[in-house]
Amino acid sequence: MTNKVHFQLSAELVGHEKEVRAVLALSDQVLVTGSRDETLKVWKYVEEDKQWKLESSFQVHKGFISCLAALHTDQSRFPLVLSGGGDATIRATDIMTGSQVGIGEGHSNTVCDIQVGEATQFMISCSWDCTSIVWNWKEEEKGNDIVIRIFPLITLRGHKASVWSAIILSFGCFQTASADKTIKLWNERGECLETLYGHQDVVRCLYKVPNSERIVSVSNDGYAICWKALEQRHWEIEHRLFLSNHFLYSLTYLSALDCFVTGGEDGSVIIFSFEQGVAQTLSHPKTVWALTTLPGREDLVTCCMDCICRIFTSDQSRVADDAVLQSFHDKASTKKLSASMVQGVDWDKLPLYEQVIDTPGTREGELKVVRKGNEAQVLIWSEQQWSKFGDVVDNPQENSGQSGYLDGEYYDYIFDVDIGDDQPKRKLGYRKGENPLAAAQRFLLKEELPLEYIDQVADFIDRNTDYRQRNMDMEGDPLTGSSRYIPMGDNRDKNASIKDPFTENRYRPSSNNDTQSATAAQQQHFPSNEFIYFGHSDQFANMRKKLNEFNHQVNEDMRLSDEEWNLVSNKVIQQLEKESQIVHCIFSEEELQVMEKLLDWPTENIIPVLDIFRLMILSPSASSYFFLKKENFGLDKVRRHLLSSKATIGVVILACRVICNMFSTRLVALLACDQWELICPLFHPSVYVSHAKSIEAYSALLHNYGIQLSKGGEDFIVSTNQWMTCAMEWLELLHHKQVQDFSSIYAVWTALGTIFVSHPSLLQEAMEKYALLDIMERYMQSSEKIKECIKQIEYLIAQSGT
Repeated sequence: MTNKVHFQLSAELVGHEKEVRAVLALSDQVLVTGSRDETLKVWKYVEEDKQWKLESSFQVHKGFISCLAALHTDQSRFPLVLSGGGDATIRATDIMTGSQVGIGEGHSNTVCDIQVGEATQFMISCSWDCTSIVWNWKEEEKGNDIVIRIFPLITLRGHKASVWSAIILSFGCFQTASADKTIKLWNERGECLETLYGHQDVVRCLYKVPNSERIVSVSNDGYAICWKALEQRHWEIEHRLFLSNHFLYSLTYLSALDCFVTGGEDGSVIIFSFEQGVAQTLSHPKTVWALTTLPGREDLVTCCMDCICRIFTSDQSRVADDAVLQSFHDKASTKKLSASMVQGVDWDKLPLYEQVIDTPGTREGELKVVRKGNEAQVLIWSEQQWSKFGDVVDNPQENSGQSGYLDGEYYDYIFDVDIGDDQPKRKLGYRKGENPLAAAQRFLLKEELPLEYIDQVADFIDRNTDYRQRNMDMEGDPLTGSSRYIPMGDNRDKNASIKDPFTENRYRPSSNNDTQSATAAQQQHFPSNEFIYFGHSDQFANMRKKLNEFNHQVNEDMRLSDEEWNLVSNKVIQQLEKESQIVHCIFSEEELQVMEKLLDWPTENIIPVLDIFRLMILSPSASSYFFLKKENFGLDKVRRHLLSSKATIGVVILACRVICNMFSTRLVALLACDQWELICPLFHPSVYVSHAKSIEAYSALLHNYGIQLSKGGEDFIVSTNQWMTCAMEWLELLHHKQVQDFSSIYAVWTALGTIFVSHPSLLQEAMEKYALLDIMERYMQSSEKIKECIKQIEYLIAQSGT
């Protein structure tokens, strides 16, 4: 790559109504774009007019389009266009006629990348469902038409989060990049051969370097990494280059210049090589989602959040006229950046614009925040000069994210979120100590925004709150598909012993308040805002088997018809089985109605039904149906089975799990709280303490209720008192039975601490009525997390002067 890289705007393709997410160059004169407006648009360069014009537009998906690829066939004169999107399908479109000629079904969530192998019948896709699928395809005749049959060969499972990018390697292997921060190498049998670690955040895009055994990756951590194959099954980092303080989303290659191009969150398109660094930065008005190049010309094509696809050229004869260039420059330089996006600004320490403008930058793409009059501006060093990159919209002298009430709930931070498209700003609430991913998920679901933005929202929260400084140790996460989410973790120290309850050394709070204060500041285990969910199962085959068996045992009027059985087995269970993040599942009215029927089965046959039910209600579509639309139908059915004389310990455990999962939806959690006084008498802890799974389930139930009741104030004081009685008695019982499930015990202690913070009067009551100090003493020989939690309660006691 030479240092004389100089791309300028050539054309703007205006036609999409929402952000452009994907682009495909079929030739140097034909482009296809895909958008959140659910359309494919075909653009053609008209030589006579020297202009790009919209040729045609098609709607082929029932949802947004996120990726495109070309499929060359024997029968088609022009390549078919493969598209993936929010409806979890791959669709093949003949853009000459606009007809859909093939569909690939196998993913259970958004398809975010498709790659077609060279000179093979293979293609690979990846998805938010945490998998990649290797597909085969073939042409078939259907009447007078040629159709494409796309069928899955192998599903690559192993990533712990969304898979964002995939490539087919020349020696018959595949590579995938994921939000779990890793890249995996797979063989043709779907076996993971190697996991590559190098990025510190979500890996967004992979690119196979032509005629080389190298790949390049870019990530939300702002780095590009070049990986070299030492042998077919082993890769190592050859180069690492830091490019940006912002997320990098896309990647392409300019072969004539031997350089790469990446685009990202802040609207920068960065042209670089690993040997010489950044050669040029092209500023855009908003986030750049995708990139490609025009074959032959090697013009650069970008897809932007402002709904426009742009073409940049290094050929002076194809540069746009001055008016178009000036308009683009004005749009790009007036974009708004929050102070957090430029790592915060200190108004008093900002250099003056006049002091910086004549001082050369140190590298291409360098950003500098300056003070110009009463405004803070961001300048960028590009092409040997400083130019305006954008305005900092947050007043550096004011704090953002004020505390207050939102939708009836108190939040420590409330932010105004600009979602673009001239829409009103949305309110984002965040509580101190809350997992940013959980808050981001709640916000996106409430506002009905795509969950693909979850990383951006969580990162915004991370940068604008004290979450990082709190240094909370999270072992699980509700968004990663863990079997259950345990707030702030537990080391599960199986070697720790329980202190003898008859010890002579009685436990009393220390008088050293300074030490307590330091400890409490370092180890904040409560108040907690996180719930425990049970969202994993490896028993789907057994579910089907038992359901089928019981379906022949129940009375005829309760039996499922063949059609109903198909809905449960091939729709409901299959969706749960494939969906790694059940919150994304959407169930039809017919599927929900069949579950209603199943919940009426006799208690002796209800176990597989409850097992399915507790998974389903993690999906807002099912939870709102069974508990809100049907006016608490789901909880009434659970209560009926718990009250039955035929309720086994298995029924009790699953009922606990169902109730725990109710807390995954805010309104349903409130409903569960309203029902506490009816729920509490249904459980008999002394019966469950000998069963490990019932200990886990009942502890989780107490934890969830404690966290939710802590938010209810005086309206729930009766329920809160009753809950505290249950929690204290449960801790006494677990200790008496020498139970060493420290994760479950820790969950109860964190909820108890949270209650004491929200209801200080209950702390005194717990000491007087339930001998809290004695119970604390007995648990001081358990796991480190529990001991730290107890020390935090000790600090509360000291502060209260009790």
